[in-house]
Amino acid sequence: MPRQCFFKCLLDTHSPLKLLHNAETIIGRSKLTKIKDQSCSRQQITLKADCEECLVEIKQLGVNSSGLNGFALKKNEVYKVGHGSRIEVLLNNYVHIIEFDPPPDGNDQPRPSLKRKLEEDSSPIKQKILKTEIEQKNTISITEAVENMWVDFDTCQLYIFTSKGVKSSKKIAAFDMDGTLIKTKSGKVYPVDTKDWQIAFPQVSKKLKEHFEKGYKIVIISNQAPIGNGRVKIEDFQKKIEAIVEKLDVPIQVYIATGKGFYRKPSTWMWKTLAEKQSFYCGDAVGRVANWAPGKKKDHSMADKLMAENLGLTFYTPEQFFLGHSITNVPINKPGFIPKDILVLVGFPGSGKSFIAQQIEKKSGHQYVAVCRDEMSVECRCAKMATTKEHAQHNNKYRELMKINHVPVNDIVFHSYNEGFKEVIEVKFNPSFDDKEAENIYRMYLLEK
Repeated sequence: MPRQCFFKCLLDTHSPLKLLHNAETIIGRSKLTKIKDQSCSRQQITLKADCEECLVEIKQLGVNSSGLNGFALKKNEVYKVGHGSRIEVLLNNYVHIIEFDPPPDGNDQPRPSLKRKLEEDSSPIKQKILKTEIEQKNTISITEAVENMWVDFDTCQLYIFTSKGVKSSKKIAAFDMDGTLIKTKSGKVYPVDTKDWQIAFPQVSKKLKEHFEKGYKIVIISNQAPIGNGRVKIEDFQKKIEAIVEKLDVPIQVYIATGKGFYRKPSTWMWKTLAEKQSFYCGDAVGRVANWAPGKKKDHSMADKLMAENLGLTFYTPEQFFLGHSITNVPINKPGFIPKDILVLVGFPGSGKSFIAQQIEKKSGHQYVAVCRDEMSVECRCAKMATTKEHAQHNNKYRELMKINHVPVNDIVFHSYNEGFKEVIEVKFNPSFDDKEAENIYRMYLLEK
């Protein structure tokens, strides 16, 4: 029987696609692949199978990156892959496996049907567990990056540098860059140019190598707004990154957020492509007050610690990780706004809103507090929102991220308003959401301070 080649979805969301011998097959957003994501082009990648040599040529055509065994492809470059290779139609999404039937020598064990495994137990929780187990069992051993490589996403809002020797891993050792791995030579808070840097602690390179040898993937996650606003050229900054990685002498992947959108810490989008198990994050933006150690300035923000909290990661300061210091007694500021739940009852007069509110207040041990205008007997011409300044800034940041049609609000507005009303009452802000993902974004820490 002649050998055949198939492009199989890892979770069996569609039937395997047969790749004809020596014929190009276009893969992308279509009814065949069941991909509806608008960021995936209809012509995202092409595949060309050689059933005699058990090889497949893959080439990216779409604007957004596709992936091969966890690494981003370069557009219009041809890669040759073999049986069992993991193809991501979009980087880290829509994962498929290349399979030859019969398999080449040394791959005689057929891959079990993923769909059959999931159908054996209809419990949604057990199905989710099974899917996770199946994904883990079918993870392909990743070969290391053979050369340094830069890719960019979302019209250059995110740059990713992968140095030679980087390997995929479920264990991520992630670090902030400025103030954590490097510091300025000039002694100033911010570098005067892209050459104004030096390694922050003598122990940095040794510690990174130790974790790399333990199987960790070393990652740098850094906010770099000066690139987005044009004050720093990306070409100069890329040279800086390559020089830092060379100095540290360990394979590193670097994520750089250049704007104020979803990728900027403490938002978690830069982390989306990384595995979270057994991972940690190390950074210097913790919210420590001035003189937290003799002569130390206050931290410029809390972005690093808040991102770690958004992700549920173990967090270390540079002094903890590299020097072994304790931060038990270090005074640290807390966010000015921490999202909390608000329950609003809506209905006709006499529908039971007040009664239910009182029952909820009583049974919750007064964790909920019932507020009713009828009981307060107060009429007002003006309502003052009880939203704190930090909460309002959080809302403003959320509007920017979600691209809600609203004029951008400058920070100065939050410090200078007076409408002249004589009588006001406070009204709680209660957000509502069209979908769960939007609510999840809102419930994250979005502000850096």
